[in-house]
Amino acid sequence: MSYFWEGEKIRLRELRETDVATWLDEDKDSESQRTLNPGIELPKTATDAADFLERFGDFSQKDGRIMFSVETLDGQLVGGLNINSIDNRNGTFSIGSLIHRRHRGKGYFLEAKRIVLRYCFHELRLQKYNAGCIEFNEDMIRHFQRLGCQPEGRRRRVAFTNGRYYADLLYGLTREEFDVYEASL
Repeated sequence: MSYFWEGEKIRLRELRETDVATWLDEDKDSESQRTLNPGIELPKTATDAADFLERFGDFSQKDGRIMFSVETLDGQLVGGLNINSIDNRNGTFSIGSLIHRRHRGKGYFLEAKRIVLRYCFHELRLQKYNAGCIEFNEDMIRHFQRLGCQPEGRRRRVAFTNGRYYADLLYGLTREEFDVYEASL
């Protein structure tokens, strides 16, 4: 028997109160935060974390966002992932994610992303994943390429961090392109 939300290395689950301390600790990884948001935000507080859990902990899709925690099969929290910008009329969506620094390079992110893409394409009937990253985020660029995402454009000077402006690189993946990728595994 297989469980849809579980892969060979990880499973996706709801946010839990016990995730909050890790979430606050990961906020101290400024370089990851710079590529994710981009820029440096003010430090998160325990109240911020509790509010986040309250908004997204029950899969209620508040603000059009479905949040998951990513954990190893032995229950170790390794990051988080969310489906956002869902446009049911046009069948498009985006995914936000962060694998904690000490857990990167182990294939967790790719496996989690594949599960969520499969859900969006084959269960929610969405047809296009829209993605993007700041131009210096080489890890995400490689990740998009591995998934078969196609480069779709470059928005110049849209992100300001570390004293200068950077471009936003745009990528996309259709359901058909994802199916080809999945069949190749």
